Amino acid sequence: MSASPEATDVEPGSSGFPLVAIAPKTGLTIQATADGSRVRAYSLASGKTVWTFTSKALTSVRTGVFVQEGKAGEKVVLARQGKTSGSGLNTSLRTTTIDVIAAHSAGTARADHHLHLTASDDTTPSFTATDSGFLVGPVTDGVHEKAVAIDAATGTQRTVAKKTVTVSGCGSGSCTIEASPAFATSQGVVTAFQQQDGCDQWAEGGIPCTYGFQVGDAWTSTSVAPSGMHVGIPLAVTGQYLVAAWHTSDTQTDPPALSDTKKTILAVHDLATGKIKAQVSCTSADALTLQPGSAQSSTHLSPNGGFLVSGQVGFDLATGRGHCFTSTASTKGIDLTAVADDGTAYGIVHVVDDTEATSLYGRMPIAQDGTDTPERDAARVSVSSGTARALPAASEVPLYVASDGHGVFRTRSVVAVYPAS
Repeated sequence: MSASPEATDVEPGSSGFPLVAIAPKTGLTIQATADGSRVRAYSLASGKTVWTFTSKALTSVRTGVFVQEGKAGEKVVLARQGKTSGSGLNTSLRTTTIDVIAAHSAGTARADHHLHLTASDDTTPSFTATDSGFLVGPVTDGVHEKAVAIDAATGTQRTVAKKTVTVSGCGSGSCTIEASPAFATSQGVVTAFQQQDGCDQWAEGGIPCTYGFQVGDAWTSTSVAPSGMHVGIPLAVTGQYLVAAWHTSDTQTDPPALSDTKKTILAVHDLATGKIKAQVSCTSADALTLQPGSAQSSTHLSPNGGFLVSGQVGFDLATGRGHCFTSTASTKGIDLTAVADDGTAYGIVHVVDDTEATSLYGRMPIAQDGTDTPERDAARVSVSSGTARALPAASEVPLYVASDGHGVFRTRSVVAVYPAS
């Protein structure tokens, strides 16, 4: 089998349309069909079907399945965009539907909540999901002009849009900036901003412009930025951690990038306080664009919570140290897919092919069933030591590694569980 369980999704930077998700607390692998008409939950331990869910038919469907964790336990979110059938006298309409199913269901599952969001003809919504928040709406450069936030526990929905925030640390003072929704978390919606006025880094003694973000009403990036860093990009959230990229400054015309000419600090922050828990400085020969949410699909905790992988970086949270698995002049970068309790992680060797999906940092392409994808090389790394080695040709890599060492693998429409090593 080839090390290419996924194929390019047309929504780069968002959480997109995955057809497989893991509910680690409940011990389930969740798989949806490409049209979203059926969802099946398998036991991680035995492979037996625990429950199935059948949804109402849509046409021209794109489907995503996600797992949300909250006080009410794990919830499975089936999100679809498509058209109603238009049979009989009914007109076919574009729509987005959300079904929320309790992960601990059994047999024939029923949706706790069914939401129907009418989509306008001139917008194409996408799904931006973390393990504790869910946004629906069009995405441009990693942010939403306006989105609908879905609470999986209650089924409530609310509109979130750009907001005005006052930010300290804009060069030498404070400034008022418009911030756009990027993704939702248990601490509120993370909004991203870029300073436009009051800065001129090219003038003598110029003041650098600020990129940054705010987490709900809890904290702002400029208050927790590493020393001398004026550019902060929120890349992903997992559990109680937020992963961010930090630069000294950038021109306003070029998006921030992980390159070989400027070191980038990749840091793990406490989601509630912003305190840095681990960090590492990296460069990359591939000049990968850093964008809000771009590493969400490649950001995972080990089951015991001791290790975290995000994009091409792995962190040992006990020591606060990280290791880069980015490209150099002589080595290729590794897009990490999963990490085990002992710090062993797996990934796919990054290949730049001049498409937007491969030029975004942290981007893990998402497959639709039936997609024929080229073979890609794979690797095993140690997050503790920073060592990496190539796996044999055509090896598969897991998208999740359980506490007992078994990995969940996906190849096209087939999902299987095997020992990961």
